[in-house]
Amino acid sequence: MRSLRCGIAAAFLFAPLAAAGEGRYDPKVELGRRLFMDPTVSRGGKFSCASCHDPERGFSDPRRFSEDETGTSRRHSQPVVDLSHEQPLHWDGEFGSLNELLTARIAPPAEALQVAIGSRTRQFERSRATGLEPNEQQFQQTISRLTPPYYGPVTPGRPPPVSPVLRLGEDDRYDAAFRAAYGSSEVTTKRIIDALHAYVLSIRSLENAYDRYAAGDPAALGPAERRGLSLFTGKADCASCHTIGESRRFTDDLFHNTGVAFRDITLEFGGALGGDGGAGELTFVAQDLGKFKTPSLRDVARRAPYMHNGAFATLEEVVDYYDKGGTLNGRLDKHVRPLALTEGERGDLVAFLKALTGDERPGVGPLPKQSRRSRLKVVDLKGRPMKGLTVEVHAAGDRLDGGRREPPQIAVTDPEGFLAFDFPAWTHVRLASEGHEIQYGWMIPDSVRQMTVTAAPTGAVALKVRPAEGQKLPDHLLAGEGESGKRKAYFERVRVLPDRSAIYVAGARGGKGMANVMGREFEIDLSGGWAEPLDLRPEPQG
Repeated sequence: MRSLRCGIAAAFLFAPLAAAGEGRYDPKVELGRRLFMDPTVSRGGKFSCASCHDPERGFSDPRRFSEDETGTSRRHSQPVVDLSHEQPLHWDGEFGSLNELLTARIAPPAEALQVAIGSRTRQFERSRATGLEPNEQQFQQTISRLTPPYYGPVTPGRPPPVSPVLRLGEDDRYDAAFRAAYGSSEVTTKRIIDALHAYVLSIRSLENAYDRYAAGDPAALGPAERRGLSLFTGKADCASCHTIGESRRFTDDLFHNTGVAFRDITLEFGGALGGDGGAGELTFVAQDLGKFKTPSLRDVARRAPYMHNGAFATLEEVVDYYDKGGTLNGRLDKHVRPLALTEGERGDLVAFLKALTGDERPGVGPLPKQSRRSRLKVVDLKGRPMKGLTVEVHAAGDRLDGGRREPPQIAVTDPEGFLAFDFPAWTHVRLASEGHEIQYGWMIPDSVRQMTVTAAPTGAVALKVRPAEGQKLPDHLLAGEGESGKRKAYFERVRVLPDRSAIYVAGARGGKGMANVMGREFEIDLSGGWAEPLDLRPEPQG
Protein backbone atom coordinates (compact mmCIF):
# COMPACT_ATOMS: atom_id res chain seq x y z
CA MET A 1 0.00 0.00 0.00
CA ARG A 2 1.61 3.22 -1.14
CA SER A 3 0.27 5.37 1.70
CA LEU A 4 1.88 3.08 4.26
CA ARG A 5 5.20 3.30 2.48
CA CYS A 6 5.09 7.06 2.04
CA GLY A 7 3.30 7.91 5.27
CA ILE A 8 0.85 10.68 6.00
CA ALA A 9 2.39 13.94 7.13
CA ALA A 10 1.25 14.87 10.63
CA ALA A 11 -0.22 18.34 10.83
CA PHE A 12 1.56 19.04 14.09
CA LEU A 13 4.12 21.71 14.80
CA PHE A 14 5.77 21.40 18.20
CA ALA A 15 4.65 24.25 20.46
CA PRO A 16 5.09 23.29 24.11
CA LEU A 17 2.98 24.89 26.80
CA ALA A 18 4.87 27.04 29.23
CA ALA A 19 3.54 24.91 32.06
CA ALA A 20 1.08 22.10 32.61
CA GLY A 21 -2.56 23.10 32.92
CA GLU A 22 -2.21 26.49 31.23
CA GLY A 23 -4.39 27.61 28.37
CA ARG A 24 -8.03 28.41 27.67
CA TYR A 25 -10.67 26.23 29.29
CA ASP A 26 -12.42 24.54 26.36
CA PRO A 27 -15.71 22.89 27.48
CA LYS A 28 -15.61 20.35 24.63
CA VAL A 29 -12.01 19.32 25.37
CA GLU A 30 -12.75 19.08 29.09
CA LEU A 31 -15.84 16.95 28.49
CA GLY A 32 -13.69 14.68 26.32
CA ARG A 33 -11.04 14.51 29.06
CA ARG A 34 -13.61 13.28 31.56
CA LEU A 35 -15.19 10.80 29.15
CA PHE A 36 -11.70 9.45 28.35
CA MET A 37 -11.23 8.58 32.04
CA ASP A 38 -14.62 6.97 32.66
CA PRO A 39 -15.14 3.20 32.13
CA THR A 40 -18.86 3.71 31.46
CA VAL A 41 -17.89 5.30 28.12
CA SER A 42 -16.95 1.96 26.57
CA ARG A 43 -18.84 -0.89 25.00
CA GLY A 44 -18.54 -3.16 28.02
CA GLY A 45 -18.54 -0.44 30.66
CA LYS A 46 -15.51 -1.79 32.53
CA PHE A 47 -12.45 -0.31 30.81
CA SER A 48 -11.92 3.37 30.07
CA CYS A 49 -9.65 4.80 27.37
CA ALA A 50 -7.26 5.63 30.21
CA SER A 51 -7.15 1.95 31.24
CA CYS A 52 -4.76 1.37 28.34
CA HIS A 53 -3.60 4.97 27.84
CA ASP A 54 -2.66 6.04 31.36
CA PRO A 55 -1.91 9.79 31.50
CA GLU A 56 0.69 9.25 34.23
CA ARG A 57 2.50 6.76 31.97
CA GLY A 58 2.77 8.99 28.94
CA PHE A 59 -0.73 7.88 27.82
CA SER A 60 0.54 4.32 27.38
CA ASP A 61 0.18 1.10 29.38
CA PRO A 62 2.65 -0.16 32.00
CA ARG A 63 1.54 -3.71 31.22
CA ARG A 64 3.14 -5.59 28.36
CA PHE A 65 -0.22 -6.39 26.79
CA SER A 66 -3.30 -4.26 27.18
CA GLU A 67 -6.67 -5.62 28.25
CA ASP A 68 -10.30 -4.82 27.56
CA GLU A 69 -13.68 -6.55 27.89
CA THR A 70 -12.65 -9.23 25.38
CA GLY A 71 -9.51 -10.19 27.31
CA THR A 72 -5.80 -9.65 26.79
CA SER A 73 -4.78 -8.04 23.51
CA ARG A 74 -1.83 -9.20 21.42
CA ARG A 75 -0.17 -5.79 21.51
CA HIS A 76 1.17 -3.14 23.83
CA SER A 77 -0.78 0.12 23.60
CA GLN A 78 0.62 3.06 21.68
CA PRO A 79 0.57 6.53 23.29
CA VAL A 80 -2.06 9.03 22.15
CA VAL A 81 0.17 12.11 22.35
CA ASP A 82 0.99 14.66 19.62
CA LEU A 83 -1.53 13.17 17.17
CA SER A 84 -2.98 14.94 14.17
CA HIS A 85 -6.47 14.65 12.72
CA GLU A 86 -5.39 12.33 9.91
CA GLN A 87 -2.43 9.97 10.21
CA PRO A 88 -2.10 6.17 10.32
CA LEU A 89 -3.07 4.95 13.78
CA HIS A 90 -2.29 1.70 15.57
CA TRP A 91 0.89 -0.28 15.16
CA ASP A 92 -0.37 -1.70 11.85
CA GLY A 93 -2.02 1.45 10.46
CA GLU A 94 -5.50 -0.03 10.90
CA PHE A 95 -7.17 3.37 10.94
CA GLY A 96 -6.47 6.32 8.70
CA SER A 97 -7.78 8.92 11.13
CA LEU A 98 -8.60 9.46 14.77
CA ASN A 99 -12.29 9.73 13.90
CA GLU A 100 -12.23 6.22 12.39
CA LEU A 101 -10.61 4.79 15.51
CA LEU A 102 -13.13 6.43 17.86
CA THR A 103 -16.04 5.32 15.68
CA ALA A 104 -14.83 1.73 15.89
CA ARG A 105 -14.62 2.03 19.67
CA ILE A 106 -17.81 3.93 20.46
CA ALA A 107 -20.34 3.69 17.62
CA PRO A 108 -23.13 1.08 17.32
CA PRO A 109 -21.93 -2.36 16.14
CA ALA A 110 -23.09 -2.03 12.53
CA GLU A 111 -21.29 1.29 12.06
CA ALA A 112 -18.15 0.06 13.81
CA LEU A 113 -18.08 -3.03 11.61
CA GLN A 114 -18.35 -0.92 8.47
CA VAL A 115 -15.32 1.10 9.61
CA ALA A 116 -13.32 -2.12 9.97
CA ILE A 117 -14.42 -3.42 6.58
CA GLY A 118 -13.84 -0.06 4.91
CA SER A 119 -10.34 0.30 6.32
CA ARG A 120 -9.21 -3.11 5.07
CA THR A 121 -10.91 -2.74 1.70
CA ARG A 122 -9.37 0.67 1.14
CA GLN A 123 -5.87 -0.57 1.91
CA PHE A 124 -6.28 -3.69 -0.25
CA GLU A 125 -7.43 -1.58 -3.21
CA ARG A 126 -4.53 0.83 -2.76
CA SER A 127 -2.08 -2.06 -2.70
CA ARG A 128 -3.55 -3.46 -5.91
CA ALA A 129 -3.67 -0.06 -7.62
CA THR A 130 0.03 0.50 -6.97
CA GLY A 131 1.05 -2.90 -8.35
CA LEU A 132 2.05 -4.47 -5.02
CA GLU A 133 0.08 -7.68 -5.74
CA PRO A 134 -1.88 -8.08 -2.47
CA ASN A 135 -3.05 -11.55 -1.48
CA GLU A 136 -6.72 -11.58 -2.53
CA GLN A 137 -7.50 -14.89 -0.84
CA GLN A 138 -6.23 -13.55 2.48
CA PHE A 139 -8.27 -10.37 1.97
CA GLN A 140 -11.50 -12.27 1.29
CA GLN A 141 -10.96 -14.53 4.31
CA THR A 142 -10.32 -11.53 6.54
CA ILE A 143 -13.46 -9.69 5.41
CA SER A 144 -15.65 -12.80 5.78
CA ARG A 145 -14.48 -13.36 9.38
CA LEU A 146 -14.76 -9.80 10.62
CA THR A 147 -16.96 -9.12 13.63
CA PRO A 148 -17.56 -5.75 15.26
CA PRO A 149 -14.06 -4.83 16.45
CA TYR A 150 -12.83 -4.58 20.04
CA TYR A 151 -15.78 -6.01 21.87
CA GLY A 152 -15.95 -9.38 20.21
CA PRO A 153 -18.65 -11.18 18.24
CA VAL A 154 -22.29 -10.83 19.18
CA THR A 155 -23.29 -14.07 20.90
CA PRO A 156 -26.46 -15.60 19.36
CA GLY A 157 -29.42 -15.29 21.70
CA ARG A 158 -27.87 -12.51 23.77
CA PRO A 159 -27.99 -8.76 23.20
CA PRO A 160 -24.82 -6.77 22.58
CA PRO A 161 -23.44 -4.77 25.51
CA VAL A 162 -25.32 -1.62 26.47
CA SER A 163 -24.05 1.27 24.37
CA PRO A 164 -22.24 4.21 25.98
CA VAL A 165 -25.13 6.46 24.91
CA LEU A 166 -27.65 4.41 26.88
CA ARG A 167 -25.29 3.96 29.80
CA LEU A 168 -24.58 7.69 30.13
CA GLY A 169 -28.30 8.29 29.82
CA GLU A 170 -28.91 6.22 32.97
CA ASP A 171 -28.15 9.24 35.15
CA ASP A 172 -27.36 12.93 34.92
CA ARG A 173 -23.66 12.84 35.82
CA TYR A 174 -22.57 14.53 32.59
CA ASP A 175 -25.59 16.73 31.95
CA ALA A 176 -23.84 19.97 32.92
CA ALA A 177 -20.70 19.09 30.95
CA PHE A 178 -22.69 18.27 27.78
CA ARG A 179 -24.66 21.53 28.14
CA ALA A 180 -21.42 23.52 28.47
CA ALA A 181 -19.93 21.85 25.36
CA TYR A 182 -23.00 21.55 23.10
CA GLY A 183 -25.78 23.70 24.51
CA SER A 184 -27.96 20.80 25.69
CA SER A 185 -27.56 17.71 27.87
CA GLU A 186 -28.49 15.27 25.07
CA VAL A 187 -26.04 12.37 24.84
CA THR A 188 -25.38 11.07 21.32
CA THR A 189 -22.71 8.91 19.74
CA LYS A 190 -21.62 11.84 17.58
CA ARG A 191 -21.14 14.09 20.60
CA ILE A 192 -19.17 11.48 22.54
CA ILE A 193 -16.85 10.90 19.57
CA ASP A 194 -16.52 14.63 18.90
CA ALA A 195 -15.56 15.43 22.51
CA LEU A 196 -13.06 12.58 22.72
CA HIS A 197 -11.61 13.66 19.36
CA ALA A 198 -11.15 17.23 20.62
CA TYR A 199 -9.50 16.04 23.82
CA VAL A 200 -7.08 13.57 22.24
CA LEU A 201 -5.91 16.17 19.72
CA SER A 202 -5.24 18.54 22.62
CA ILE A 203 -2.73 16.19 24.29
CA ARG A 204 0.71 17.61 23.60
CA SER A 205 4.06 16.63 25.03
CA LEU A 206 5.79 19.39 26.97
CA GLU A 207 9.25 20.88 26.77
CA ASN A 208 12.20 18.56 27.40
CA ALA A 209 15.96 18.98 27.69
CA TYR A 210 16.51 18.36 23.98
CA ASP A 211 13.97 21.09 23.07
CA ARG A 212 15.93 23.59 25.14
CA TYR A 213 19.17 22.44 23.52
CA ALA A 214 17.67 22.76 20.02
CA ALA A 215 16.40 26.22 20.92
CA GLY A 216 19.95 27.41 21.58
CA ASP A 217 20.79 26.41 25.16
CA PRO A 218 23.98 24.31 24.86
CA ALA A 219 23.95 23.53 28.60
CA ALA A 220 20.53 21.83 28.38
CA LEU A 221 22.20 18.53 27.43
CA GLY A 222 25.06 17.07 29.43
CA PRO A 223 28.19 15.53 27.84
CA ALA A 224 26.75 11.99 27.73
CA GLU A 225 23.48 13.23 26.23
CA ARG A 226 25.32 15.23 23.54
CA ARG A 227 27.41 12.18 22.66
CA GLY A 228 24.17 10.18 22.51
CA LEU A 229 22.68 12.73 20.09
CA SER A 230 25.70 12.34 17.80
CA LEU A 231 25.24 8.55 17.87
CA PHE A 232 21.49 8.90 17.29
CA THR A 233 21.99 10.90 14.10
CA GLY A 234 25.25 9.21 13.07
CA LYS A 235 26.73 5.80 13.87
CA ALA A 236 23.57 4.28 15.38
CA ASP A 237 21.40 5.70 12.54
CA CYS A 238 18.30 5.91 14.77
CA ALA A 239 17.22 9.14 13.06
CA SER A 240 16.64 7.34 9.75
CA CYS A 241 13.28 6.18 11.15
CA HIS A 242 12.92 8.37 14.25
CA THR A 243 13.29 11.51 12.20
CA ILE A 244 13.68 14.70 14.17
CA GLY A 245 12.45 17.37 11.79
CA GLU A 246 10.77 20.66 12.62
CA SER A 247 8.09 18.99 14.75
CA ARG A 248 10.66 17.16 16.90
CA ARG A 249 8.32 14.17 17.14
CA PHE A 250 11.11 11.68 16.39
CA THR A 251 9.07 9.53 14.02
CA ASP A 252 8.57 9.27 10.27
CA ASP A 253 5.06 7.82 10.80
CA LEU A 254 6.06 4.99 8.45
CA PHE A 255 6.09 1.21 8.91
CA HIS A 256 9.32 -0.76 9.27
CA ASN A 257 10.40 -4.36 9.78
CA THR A 258 12.89 -4.23 12.67
CA GLY A 259 12.79 -7.99 13.18
CA VAL A 260 10.89 -7.94 16.48
CA ALA A 261 7.92 -9.83 15.00
CA PHE A 262 10.28 -12.54 13.69
CA ARG A 263 11.93 -13.42 16.99
CA ASP A 264 9.74 -16.51 17.48
CA ILE A 265 8.02 -17.23 14.18
CA THR A 266 8.26 -16.93 10.38
CA LEU A 267 5.48 -14.79 8.94
CA GLU A 268 4.06 -15.92 5.59
CA PHE A 269 0.59 -15.83 4.02
CA GLY A 270 -0.69 -19.39 3.64
CA GLY A 271 2.06 -20.59 5.96
CA ALA A 272 2.85 -20.03 9.61
CA LEU A 273 0.94 -16.76 10.05
CA GLY A 274 0.37 -17.49 13.72
CA GLY A 275 2.23 -14.41 14.85
CA ASP A 276 1.55 -10.72 14.41
CA GLY A 277 1.87 -9.72 10.77
CA GLY A 278 1.58 -6.00 11.49
CA ALA A 279 0.95 -3.76 8.47
CA GLY A 280 0.91 -6.78 6.14
CA GLU A 281 -2.36 -7.94 7.69
CA LEU A 282 -3.92 -4.67 6.52
CA THR A 283 -2.23 -4.21 3.13
CA PHE A 284 -2.30 -7.98 2.34
CA VAL A 285 1.18 -7.60 0.86
CA ALA A 286 3.72 -10.23 1.91
CA GLN A 287 6.56 -7.70 1.91
CA ASP A 288 4.73 -5.71 4.60
CA LEU A 289 4.45 -8.65 7.03
CA GLY A 290 6.25 -7.81 10.25
CA LYS A 291 6.22 -4.05 9.65
CA PHE A 292 5.05 -1.78 12.46
CA LYS A 293 4.66 1.94 12.82
CA THR A 294 7.60 3.94 14.12
CA PRO A 295 6.56 5.35 17.50
CA SER A 296 7.39 8.85 18.59
CA LEU A 297 10.24 9.07 21.09
CA ARG A 298 8.91 12.09 22.94
CA ASP A 299 8.35 11.15 26.61
CA VAL A 300 9.79 7.72 25.83
CA ALA A 301 11.15 7.21 29.36
CA ARG A 302 7.56 7.23 30.70
CA ARG A 303 6.34 4.53 28.32
CA ALA A 304 7.97 1.19 29.19
CA PRO A 305 7.68 -1.56 28.05
CA TYR A 306 8.66 -1.03 24.42
CA MET A 307 7.86 -2.37 20.92
CA HIS A 308 4.51 -3.45 19.50
CA ASN A 309 4.49 -6.49 21.80
CA GLY A 310 6.16 -4.93 24.83
CA ALA A 311 9.14 -7.22 24.29
CA PHE A 312 11.66 -4.99 26.06
CA ALA A 313 11.25 -3.69 29.60
CA THR A 314 13.90 -0.96 29.47
CA LEU A 315 15.54 1.44 27.04
CA GLU A 316 18.79 -0.37 27.70
CA GLU A 317 17.25 -3.57 26.29
CA VAL A 318 16.02 -1.70 23.21
CA VAL A 319 19.48 -0.27 22.51
CA ASP A 320 21.09 -3.70 23.02
CA TYR A 321 18.63 -5.26 20.54
CA TYR A 322 19.43 -2.75 17.79
CA ASP A 323 23.14 -2.88 18.57
CA LYS A 324 23.04 -6.61 17.74
CA GLY A 325 21.30 -5.94 14.41
CA GLY A 326 17.74 -6.97 15.28
CA THR A 327 16.39 -10.35 14.15
CA LEU A 328 17.48 -11.46 10.69
CA ASN A 329 14.73 -12.17 8.16
CA GLY A 330 14.25 -11.72 4.45
CA ARG A 331 12.45 -8.41 4.88
CA LEU A 332 14.55 -6.71 7.57
CA ASP A 333 14.76 -2.93 7.13
CA LYS A 334 18.06 -1.87 5.56
CA HIS A 335 18.78 0.51 8.43
CA VAL A 336 18.72 -2.31 11.01
CA ARG A 337 22.20 -3.81 11.15
CA PRO A 338 24.86 -4.61 13.78
CA LEU A 339 26.21 -1.33 15.20
CA ALA A 340 29.26 -2.45 17.18
CA LEU A 341 28.60 0.08 19.93
CA THR A 342 30.81 0.11 22.99
CA GLU A 343 29.30 -0.14 26.46
CA GLY A 344 29.89 3.58 26.92
CA GLU A 345 28.20 4.42 23.62
CA ARG A 346 25.15 2.37 24.54
CA GLY A 347 24.95 4.27 27.82
CA ASP A 348 25.26 7.61 26.02
CA LEU A 349 22.47 6.69 23.61
CA VAL A 350 20.16 5.77 26.50
CA ALA A 351 21.02 9.06 28.22
CA PHE A 352 19.98 10.99 25.12
CA LEU A 353 16.70 9.04 24.81
CA LYS A 354 15.85 9.91 28.40
CA ALA A 355 16.50 13.59 27.60
CA LEU A 356 13.52 13.44 25.20
CA THR A 357 11.12 13.12 28.15
CA GLY A 358 9.40 16.29 29.32
CA ASP A 359 9.73 17.83 32.75
CA GLU A 360 5.98 17.29 33.25
CA ARG A 361 3.72 14.60 31.86
CA PRO A 362 1.55 15.56 28.86
CA GLY A 363 -2.07 16.62 29.05
CA VAL A 364 -2.48 17.98 32.59
CA GLY A 365 -5.78 19.84 32.45
CA PRO A 366 -6.67 23.30 33.75
CA LEU A 367 -8.46 23.59 37.08
CA PRO A 368 -11.95 25.10 36.59
CA LYS A 369 -12.24 28.50 38.26
CA GLN A 370 -15.83 28.16 39.44
CA SER A 371 -16.84 26.67 42.78
CA ARG A 372 -16.06 22.99 43.12
CA ARG A 373 -18.27 22.24 46.09
CA SER A 374 -20.83 19.47 45.57
CA ARG A 375 -23.88 18.44 47.58
CA LEU A 376 -25.14 14.93 46.90
CA LYS A 377 -28.14 13.19 48.39
CA VAL A 378 -27.64 9.54 49.32
CA VAL A 379 -30.74 7.33 49.36
CA ASP A 380 -31.32 3.61 49.92
CA LEU A 381 -32.80 1.24 47.35
CA LYS A 382 -36.34 2.33 48.25
CA GLY A 383 -35.47 6.00 47.86
CA ARG A 384 -35.26 6.85 51.56
CA PRO A 385 -32.53 9.29 52.74
CA MET A 386 -29.60 7.59 54.43
CA LYS A 387 -28.60 9.71 57.41
CA GLY A 388 -25.37 9.33 59.35
CA LEU A 389 -23.64 7.35 56.58
CA THR A 390 -19.85 7.73 56.63
CA VAL A 391 -18.52 8.16 53.10
CA GLU A 392 -14.97 8.29 51.76
CA VAL A 393 -14.48 10.70 48.84
CA HIS A 394 -11.60 9.41 46.70
CA ALA A 395 -9.89 11.46 43.96
CA ALA A 396 -10.26 9.64 40.63
CA GLY A 397 -9.87 10.07 36.87
CA ASP A 398 -7.16 12.52 35.81
CA ARG A 399 -5.31 15.00 37.98
CA LEU A 400 -5.67 18.64 37.10
CA ASP A 401 -3.23 21.50 37.54
CA GLY A 402 -2.02 21.43 41.14
CA GLY A 403 -3.52 18.01 41.83
CA ARG A 404 -1.66 15.33 43.77
CA ARG A 405 -2.41 12.06 45.48
CA GLU A 406 -3.99 12.68 48.88
CA PRO A 407 -5.89 10.59 51.46
CA PRO A 408 -9.66 10.48 50.83
CA GLN A 409 -11.92 13.08 52.40
CA ILE A 410 -14.27 11.73 55.05
CA ALA A 411 -17.83 13.06 55.06
CA VAL A 412 -21.03 12.05 56.88
CA THR A 413 -24.57 12.45 55.51
CA ASP A 414 -26.85 14.81 57.43
CA PRO A 415 -30.35 13.90 58.71
CA GLU A 416 -31.80 14.44 55.23
CA GLY A 417 -29.16 12.26 53.57
CA PHE A 418 -27.09 15.09 52.09
CA LEU A 419 -23.34 14.79 51.66
CA ALA A 420 -21.24 17.95 51.06
CA PHE A 421 -17.58 18.05 50.01
CA ASP A 422 -15.05 20.04 47.99
CA PHE A 423 -13.78 18.38 44.80
CA PRO A 424 -10.04 17.72 44.83
CA ALA A 425 -7.99 18.92 41.84
CA TRP A 426 -9.01 15.86 39.80
CA THR A 427 -11.61 15.26 37.12
CA HIS A 428 -13.69 12.81 39.18
CA VAL A 429 -14.32 11.30 42.58
CA ARG A 430 -15.47 7.85 43.69
CA LEU A 431 -17.64 7.44 46.77
CA ALA A 432 -17.04 4.49 49.10
CA SER A 433 -18.79 3.45 52.29
CA GLU A 434 -18.28 0.33 54.39
CA GLY A 435 -21.06 -2.15 53.72
CA HIS A 436 -22.48 -0.25 50.72
CA GLU A 437 -21.72 0.37 47.05
CA ILE A 438 -22.76 3.86 45.97
CA GLN A 439 -24.18 4.40 42.47
CA TYR A 440 -22.49 1.31 40.96
CA GLY A 441 -19.10 2.60 42.12
CA TRP A 442 -19.24 4.94 39.12
CA MET A 443 -16.96 7.95 38.91
CA ILE A 444 -18.66 11.30 39.49
CA PRO A 445 -17.27 14.18 37.36
CA ASP A 446 -16.42 17.55 38.86
CA SER A 447 -19.20 19.26 36.88
CA VAL A 448 -21.76 17.72 39.26
CA ARG A 449 -23.03 20.15 41.88
CA GLN A 450 -26.20 18.36 42.99
CA MET A 451 -27.22 14.77 42.41
CA THR A 452 -29.08 11.93 44.08
CA VAL A 453 -27.08 8.72 44.39
CA THR A 454 -28.32 5.33 45.56
CA ALA A 455 -26.42 3.12 47.97
CA ALA A 456 -26.84 -0.67 47.63
CA PRO A 457 -25.86 -2.93 50.57
CA THR A 458 -23.05 -5.32 49.71
CA GLY A 459 -25.00 -8.11 51.43
CA ALA A 460 -27.56 -7.97 48.62
CA VAL A 461 -27.59 -7.64 44.83
CA ALA A 462 -29.32 -4.58 43.39
CA LEU A 463 -30.32 -4.66 39.73
CA LYS A 464 -31.79 -1.80 37.70
CA VAL A 465 -33.83 -2.70 34.62
CA ARG A 466 -35.08 -0.21 32.04
CA PRO A 467 -37.77 -1.54 29.65
CA ALA A 468 -38.28 -0.73 26.00
CA GLU A 469 -41.27 1.37 25.04
CA GLY A 470 -44.50 -0.53 25.71
CA GLN A 471 -42.88 -3.24 27.86
CA LYS A 472 -44.18 -3.91 31.34
CA LEU A 473 -41.69 -5.01 33.95
CA PRO A 474 -42.52 -8.10 36.04
CA ASP A 475 -42.87 -8.06 39.85
CA HIS A 476 -39.88 -10.36 40.23
CA LEU A 477 -37.00 -11.90 38.29
CA LEU A 478 -35.04 -15.16 38.62
CA ALA A 479 -31.34 -15.65 37.95
CA GLY A 480 -29.91 -19.18 37.83
CA GLU A 481 -26.27 -20.15 38.19
CA GLY A 482 -24.94 -22.24 35.32
CA GLU A 483 -26.92 -24.17 32.72
CA SER A 484 -28.68 -26.26 35.35
CA GLY A 485 -30.30 -23.18 36.87
CA LYS A 486 -29.65 -24.43 40.39
CA ARG A 487 -29.26 -22.02 43.32
CA LYS A 488 -31.68 -19.56 41.77
CA ALA A 489 -31.53 -15.95 42.96
CA TYR A 490 -34.97 -14.43 43.47
CA PHE A 491 -35.11 -10.71 42.60
CA GLU A 492 -37.99 -8.74 44.08
CA ARG A 493 -39.02 -5.42 42.62
CA VAL A 494 -38.62 -2.79 45.34
CA ARG A 495 -38.96 0.51 43.51
CA VAL A 496 -40.21 1.99 40.22
CA LEU A 497 -38.35 5.13 39.18
CA PRO A 498 -39.73 8.18 37.33
CA ASP A 499 -37.99 7.11 34.10
CA ARG A 500 -40.05 3.84 34.16
CA SER A 501 -37.05 1.76 35.16
CA ALA A 502 -37.26 -0.42 38.26
CA ILE A 503 -34.89 -1.63 40.97
CA TYR A 504 -34.86 -5.31 41.92
CA VAL A 505 -33.09 -6.83 44.94
CA ALA A 506 -31.91 -10.37 45.72
CA GLY A 507 -29.68 -11.95 48.32
CA ALA A 508 -25.95 -11.95 47.49
CA ARG A 509 -24.68 -15.40 46.46
CA GLY A 510 -21.31 -14.79 44.83
CA GLY A 511 -20.24 -15.64 41.30
CA LYS A 512 -22.20 -15.01 38.10
CA GLY A 513 -25.77 -15.85 37.26
CA MET A 514 -27.96 -15.84 34.14
CA ALA A 515 -31.31 -14.07 34.10
CA ASN A 516 -33.98 -14.25 31.40
CA VAL A 517 -35.51 -10.80 31.13
CA MET A 518 -38.22 -10.26 28.51
CA GLY A 519 -36.96 -13.31 26.61
CA ARG A 520 -33.33 -12.13 26.54
CA GLU A 521 -30.42 -13.64 28.47
CA PHE A 522 -28.24 -11.46 30.65
CA GLU A 523 -25.25 -12.30 32.82
CA ILE A 524 -25.60 -10.87 36.33
CA ASP A 525 -22.97 -10.39 39.02
CA LEU A 526 -24.39 -12.00 42.19
CA SER A 527 -21.51 -11.08 44.51
CA GLY A 528 -23.26 -8.13 46.18
CA GLY A 529 -23.82 -4.39 45.69
CA TRP A 530 -24.92 -3.12 42.30
CA ALA A 531 -25.10 -5.36 39.26
CA GLU A 532 -24.65 -3.81 35.81
CA PRO A 533 -27.93 -2.07 34.76
CA LEU A 534 -29.99 -3.92 32.17
CA ASP A 535 -31.31 -1.68 29.41
CA LEU A 536 -33.87 -3.32 27.15
CA ARG A 537 -34.31 -0.32 24.85
CA PRO A 538 -33.11 -0.57 21.23
CA GLU A 539 -29.68 0.94 20.78
CA PRO A 540 -29.81 4.52 19.45
CA GLN A 541 -28.23 5.00 16.03
CA GLY A 542 -27.25 8.65 16.47
